[in-house]
Amino acid sequence: MTIKTISVGPISNFYAVEENGKTMLIDTGCYLNLPGWTLKTAMCGVDLSTVSLIVLTHGHMDHAGGIHHAKVLTGAPVMAHPGCETFLKTGQFVPYVPRNAVGQAFYDNIAAPAPIDAPEAVDIDIPVDKETDLHPYGFSAKIVMTPGHTLDSISVVFDSGEAFVGDTILDPFGQGLCTFAVLSLDNEALKESGKRLLDAGLREAYSGHGGPFPRERVEEALAALIERNE
Repeated sequence: MTIKTISVGPISNFYAVEENGKTMLIDTGCYLNLPGWTLKTAMCGVDLSTVSLIVLTHGHMDHAGGIHHAKVLTGAPVMAHPGCETFLKTGQFVPYVPRNAVGQAFYDNIAAPAPIDAPEAVDIDIPVDKETDLHPYGFSAKIVMTPGHTLDSISVVFDSGEAFVGDTILDPFGQGLCTFAVLSLDNEALKESGKRLLDAGLREAYSGHGGPFPRERVEEALAALIERNE
């Protein structure tokens, strides 16, 4: 298995995971024009002709903003939680909710929503709202439900322990922090999602912001979330 990280400036990461001649795109980055998005993926060595599945971790612009380009250029089916549909059709999403002081600072300095043009509508070809085996799609992985940051958040966990977690775990300011989502719609669900990821065999967490984070740091971050809301 080969993991390629595509970074869209300081904003977000998305991933191309190559396995057995196929590629899964996990998220599609933020809004870029078509030449810009194509250049980003090409510079990272991604062969778009091998993409057979696109998975969206949740419906926010920095993770699903490039979905139209990805769909047009690859023709691959889109897998996402049904809750992503509103964003994929209209560009609208549930407002961010800071869960602590770090979250408020992140919101004030980085994440406050700005007006955006609605994306060209894309359908969810494979809706998932429960744990889903990806072996039938050619990947040794599964979808794990990880609500908290958003109610439509999902993660991809490979049998070998690589977990692609969107914003469920992140470094909000690019300074080496490992924490659970500092913007969260449901803190109790976020805690359960952390436990679920560890139970699913997470060995290393690949985030939309920062990382990757080894299991030990994720365990420490989950303990801080549960004990102190940190």
